[in-house]
Amino acid sequence: MTKLRMAQAPTPAVPRLFLRSAALWGVVAGGLLAVDGEAALTSRWSGATLALVHALTLGFLGNAMFGALLQFLPVAVGVQVRGGATGARLLHLLLNAGVVLLMVGFCWPQWLGVAWGGGLLLAAFLLLATLVLPGLRQAQGEGFLRLGMGLAVLAALVTAALGLLLALGWSGWLRLPQLAMTDAHAGWGLLGWVLGLLAAVARVVGPMFQGSVPAPARAQGGWQVVLYALLAALLTCAARGVVPIGMRVALALPVLAFAVGGLWLQLGARHLRRAPLTYFWSTGFIALAIAGSVLLAGGNALLVGTLSIGIGLPLLVTGMMLEIIAFLGWIELQRECGRGVHVPGVQLLVPARDKAVVLALQLLAGVLLALAVWQTGTAVVAGAALLLAHAAAFVALGGARRRGRRFVAERVARR
Repeated sequence: MTKLRMAQAPTPAVPRLFLRSAALWGVVAGGLLAVDGEAALTSRWSGATLALVHALTLGFLGNAMFGALLQFLPVAVGVQVRGGATGARLLHLLLNAGVVLLMVGFCWPQWLGVAWGGGLLLAAFLLLATLVLPGLRQAQGEGFLRLGMGLAVLAALVTAALGLLLALGWSGWLRLPQLAMTDAHAGWGLLGWVLGLLAAVARVVGPMFQGSVPAPARAQGGWQVVLYALLAALLTCAARGVVPIGMRVALALPVLAFAVGGLWLQLGARHLRRAPLTYFWSTGFIALAIAGSVLLAGGNALLVGTLSIGIGLPLLVTGMMLEIIAFLGWIELQRECGRGVHVPGVQLLVPARDKAVVLALQLLAGVLLALAVWQTGTAVVAGAALLLAHAAAFVALGGARRRGRRFVAERVARR
């Protein structure tokens, strides 16, 4: 099992900023769906749909992945992240300002072109690569884990570059095969960046927090080779203006392998923990498995997007965020109170009941989102449920710090 290096953890306020911002973007996504739900779930290409998708993929998933990386790399991998707190805050500013400008461009194109947001977002991902890739290359040990995370960051760079090209095309400044390049952009972002990073992190999260076993290194290595080979082929096809149907079907295979493999590792674990994180991940795996099956069958693209972007990936990421935020609170208390002081454990800082409430609300929102694909009249209700689920996550994420402050205040009062 990977050894945690708590002394190398960054200032807790830095990753916490990203994690709580992620939940706020989830609230924004729920609000967008509640206000303009029918338009968002009718066409893949409407401004409302694109705004909703990017609020979830860049606002929610982007902040969550950035925050997790800044905490995970030094603590679990021993990687020195450059830039310190100043670099991280600049990263947060570029990412979130870019998402805001992109939202404005999609919803009100007469006010602002989406290329402005695309440019800031590419700058954010370039800065992320500058902060983390040198440390990933120079660190010792955990080579397989470092490789998986490095490939995911490089995939994020490809995604951001494709996004800027598409934004220039959307604004009329560049002629591109928009449909094919959008498929490539989505594939590199969701599979290469998000799924690739989650697969790498799962080698630590599974055994440490769920009691499952990691995937065999050879099997996961083969999965990575197939995934990035398919994405390279997808990009080549997209540059020529045509993405064969067989390519879209083939991309379902890594998704199915990740989801079914994750469930298999959980079910085969001798000492699987009946903890909220386990249920977050098992239900997330199930949603992704269904999404992969629909994609494999050439089914409804909106349903695939809803199952993956709206349900499956948020379940995996939210469960992980709640664990990370508890560790951040615990590290902060340890540093503030010093040695010899018995501080509340991570399970007290974010109790299981809080996680269970968030899980229940996310599952309810997931059911309503899937239903709204078929009955667009229910989109307003689905949006309200999504907003409530992410609002509950935001409150739960703040709970660790509130309980930590209360502990410190009570300790000072007893002196």
